[in-house]
Amino acid sequence: MADIKNNAESKKIFKHGKIINVISSKGGVGTTTIAVNLAVSLAAEKNHPSVALIDMNLLFGDIPLFLEIEPKYNWSEITKNISRLDDNFLRNILSVDTSGVSVLPSPSYVNDPNVETPDFLAHLLVIMQRVFDFIIIDGGQPLDDISFKILELSDIALLVSILTPPCILNTKKLLKTFRGLGFPLNENIKIVVNRYLKKSIISLTDAESSFEKEIFWTIPNDYQTTVNAINEGKALAQFAPGEAITKNFKKLATKLRAESEKSGPAISSYQRKIKKTPNIGTYVYQKDPLSINRRRRKSDTAQQEDSSEDRRRKMRDGIIIVDHDRRQNDYPDYNGPEKRSGVDRRTAKDRRQKN
Repeated sequence: MADIKNNAESKKIFKHGKIINVISSKGGVGTTTIAVNLAVSLAAEKNHPSVALIDMNLLFGDIPLFLEIEPKYNWSEITKNISRLDDNFLRNILSVDTSGVSVLPSPSYVNDPNVETPDFLAHLLVIMQRVFDFIIIDGGQPLDDISFKILELSDIALLVSILTPPCILNTKKLLKTFRGLGFPLNENIKIVVNRYLKKSIISLTDAESSFEKEIFWTIPNDYQTTVNAINEGKALAQFAPGEAITKNFKKLATKLRAESEKSGPAISSYQRKIKKTPNIGTYVYQKDPLSINRRRRKSDTAQQEDSSEDRRRKMRDGIIIVDHDRRQNDYPDYNGPEKRSGVDRRTAKDRRQKN
């Protein structure tokens, strides 16, 4: 009976949902508004894909207010039951909005800030990718280990900005940070300008010149409609389906769905264990197992620069390459690969001269 169950599980087809991380360049730019309305618009797309909405503002998250839901469970339930975390457990604790979006809200207070770790979050997102077609994350603004892990696993990162000097400056800093880290990939970062006014003092062209990157999308400034929808606890699609801003979110959802289908995998998918085949006459050794991204890590670069002190050593993608050189035998005190067996390899003439 157990074998039949195992065979059924092995034949089960899982999804591979796309992770869309909505992050803000500055507080108050409308990240939660965009995350909520994007999730609802994606759920209303053709074929009705399954959508999950995660609130990563672990203390000040307010997604339930935007959707007027009273969730029975939140982040704390998952952290208390990490050993039970699987597909069925996840489905049971998520709250489902009338739009069909499954919501994982943040706790109302932090009881153990050390439970949410990058490894735990990676495990959670992998399970959610098996269950949902899209996972929308309200990532907020903090840059810590958890947010870095989310960025690394994200298929698309929506960087929300508005056309004001402080916000543009912060956006430039974040883009520079991402380029230095090597993730998210530059083509997976999409700049979204919220509260856009056509007669703004700072034009889109000026902003793109400052960012050195094309702006992906603009959301019109309809403050009154948006605030009224929030006060009613409804998404824009439910509160004002005929308004221009609602139609804008529908178009954004359609475009992001198309982008997610053609976008490359997250940078973490490129991580591989290093495996090198040594050339003839070369010793290869590696003390610790390493994994690399597309970009070489700074620590490896620093080691490579320090290798000038010992010309026998070269650094290639985190592996120390030691050249085979029999002239090293002329140094009796040398304890390298040639003398690892403890055999004295000096010539007879050298031994007589030493004695």
